[in-house]
Amino acid sequence: MDRTQLLAALEGLLYVAGDEGFTKEELANILEISSKEVEELVEAYIELCTDEVRGITVINTAGHYRMATKKEYIDLFRKVYTGNKKRLSTAALEVIAIVAYKQPITRAEIEDIRGTNSENVIRKLVAMSFIKEVGRLDTPGKPILYGTTNDFLDYFNLSSLDELPELADDVEKEVDEEKDLFDSMTKIKITE
Repeated sequence: MDRTQLLAALEGLLYVAGDEGFTKEELANILEISSKEVEELVEAYIELCTDEVRGITVINTAGHYRMATKKEYIDLFRKVYTGNKKRLSTAALEVIAIVAYKQPITRAEIEDIRGTNSENVIRKLVAMSFIKEVGRLDTPGKPILYGTTNDFLDYFNLSSLDELPELADDVEKEVDEEKDLFDSMTKIKITE
């Protein structure tokens, strides 16, 4: 295929892939080109999408390329699409922020940072696929460790956790101190 055909094929593939998208390696395999050529092809397609008459672009979410609507037209798209965009409560946003910045983290650590019970909020975020179990802490009771998912990245339009905004130094220090205090308390053993 020549470059024009490859661009058309890429567009069609990303369209049919929907929200799942394709990895660079998958596209390379399907199009029978190198991964480097896929990167160049995607960049060329994104450049084509910068034209004012285009309402779509390509984004990379957790290593998967997929089509997305341009942000500048979001208000127009909302008029016709009333999809089930998941809404998050303030409590859910607090918990997901804590998990995103401090993962892997236990429910008890989350509750210690928030100062309130978070069991139901965590359960809701797991059901919404924003956070998941990523392991277990090697302490008595083996508490679940939580981390974010690709759905979290997609919802917040991030390609990786590296794109999270930096925490203010004082906030990060305070959260780290609370987590360290909790960690030290869980290591205390009561003996008779």
